[in-house]
Amino acid sequence: MRGLLIAMMVLMNVGGPASLIFSLRQQNWGAAFNTLALLVLLDVLGFWLLNSMREDGPSK
Repeated sequence: MRGLLIAMMVLMNVGGPASLIFSLRQQNWGAAFNTLALLVLLDVLGFWLLNSMREDGPSK
């Protein structure tokens, strides 16, 4: 489960900035702001989940 969560965060952190750059290049400020907000929210959630999994110890 931890590997899947890490893979999801890596892919999101590649796709999120790419989407942000494309939105900014098209001068679509609303979409860029929404993308940035969602990226930050999902990063915080992902790091919180990884931290809670680390505190619980190894999973079986």
